[in-house]
Amino acid sequence: MEKKKYLLFIPLTLSMLMVATLIILNADQNKNVFIHRGEILINKLYLEIEDGDTVVYRGDYIRFLGVDTPEIRNPDVGIYEDQPYGREAEEFTRREIMKAKTVTFIPTGVDRYGRTLAHLFVDGYPLSLKIVEAGYGYETVSSFGDNGFPDIAEKILNAAKLHRDLPFENPWYWRKKHQIKKH
Repeated sequence: MEKKKYLLFIPLTLSMLMVATLIILNADQNKNVFIHRGEILINKLYLEIEDGDTVVYRGDYIRFLGVDTPEIRNPDVGIYEDQPYGREAEEFTRREIMKAKTVTFIPTGVDRYGRTLAHLFVDGYPLSLKIVEAGYGYETVSSFGDNGFPDIAEKILNAAKLHRDLPFENPWYWRKKHQIKKH
C-alpha cells in the first residue's frame, strides 16, 4: 500500500518540477510581454487589415485602443483619398501581425460605429504601443483614458513623447477637413 502512494507521488512531483522549470526559463524571455486575463486568440486566416489601427476578424471590426493612425481611402466611411503615411501605417500593422507567432485581443466595448474597441497583442506585446513607438500613430490615451489598462497607457504616453513631431497631421484633425459625412 505504501508503495502505491509513493508511485502516485512521483508523477505529481515531476509535473510540478516541469512547470516550475518552464516558468523560470520563460521569465527572462517575457520581459516585454503583457499578461492579461480574457485574451482571445486570433486565427490569422480570418483576419483582414482594414488600416493602421483597425482589423476585421471574422466579420467584426476591431479598433485598437490607445492609437490613431493616418487614414487610407475608404469611400464607405467618406474618405476618398489617402492621408499621407496612411499606407505606411497600414503596412506596418500588417507586417507586425503577419510576423507574430500569436495574435490575441482583449475587447473592452463597442464604439459609436459598432466597432469592437480592444487592445490587440502580437506575441504578447500591445500593437498600439508598437505603432506609437515606430512613429506611425498619435496616442489617444490623453483623450480617452487608459480603458482599464494603466500599464499599457503609461507606456504609450511615454512612447509618444519620443515622437512629438510626426510627419503627418493628427488623423482626428485630418478627418475633420477631408471626411465627407453621409447624411
